Amino acid sequence: MDAVEVPGSEGTTRMLMILAIVGAAVVATIVATVLVGRSREHEQSDDRDADSRGFLGAVLSGLFIVALAFYTVIVWENATDVENNSGSESAAVADAYWQTAVLPQPQRDRIRSLLRDYPKSVADREWPRLTEGSGDENTDELLNSLHREAVNLPATPEQVQSARTQIVERVRSIRDLRRERVDAAQGLSATGQFMLAATLVGAAMMIVFPLLVGFTARLRHIVQMAITAGVLAGVCVVCVGIAHPYEGWLHVEPDAFTDVSEELDHIPVDQSP
Repeated sequence: MDAVEVPGSEGTTRMLMILAIVGAAVVATIVATVLVGRSREHEQSDDRDADSRGFLGAVLSGLFIVALAFYTVIVWENATDVENNSGSESAAVADAYWQTAVLPQPQRDRIRSLLRDYPKSVADREWPRLTEGSGDENTDELLNSLHREAVNLPATPEQVQSARTQIVERVRSIRDLRRERVDAAQGLSATGQFMLAATLVGAAMMIVFPLLVGFTARLRHIVQMAITAGVLAGVCVVCVGIAHPYEGWLHVEPDAFTDVSEELDHIPVDQSP
């Protein structure tokens, strides 16, 4: 998984957006605290309901933290699964390529060409489309052509038959792993969406609840609410920013496929496995 850092103007724009959202949340909270708090200036801060309010506030804080923790785990596991599957998929491509050394011509050159084209197509064509939630038709056709070439290999002699079996198995693995990779482009599962919604609602309640139950317009309350609003706004922005495994701060890059493309280019043409 890549770092949250984004170079160039895109990174600057994203940082300005975060600062704008956090700033707007802080200003809105200060204004709300002043306006709502003034109506409570006559209330005593140590009234008999203070303990109940404190307990309820602690419960809300606990629920927010639990939702945030579950959401973070779900998103992290999604990104890790995509990264691991990409590594396994590219490894299957390399393994299939090594098996082609014993194949007869012209099948050997055709299969090798498809195996070289596939990871390049994934990295250059399909990966950008994954941010939109779909795969690439050209990459799909490359995989179909590779499967057809593999199953049409001769079953004799025994050495070729063994290589044919291995290549067919690797192509099936590539297809299964690619399906999982493309499915991940749909974004969060229903559970992940629920946890994201719970996190956002919980963050809002962390601000709304104190305003409803008795914060006044005293300076210490205003400062406390402003700091809380800034932190929660930043947390919410990050939560939304890491929701998709192919974009945002926790996005996965196609490094596994670019690496295997370089590896295939350095394998001698007539090298035996």
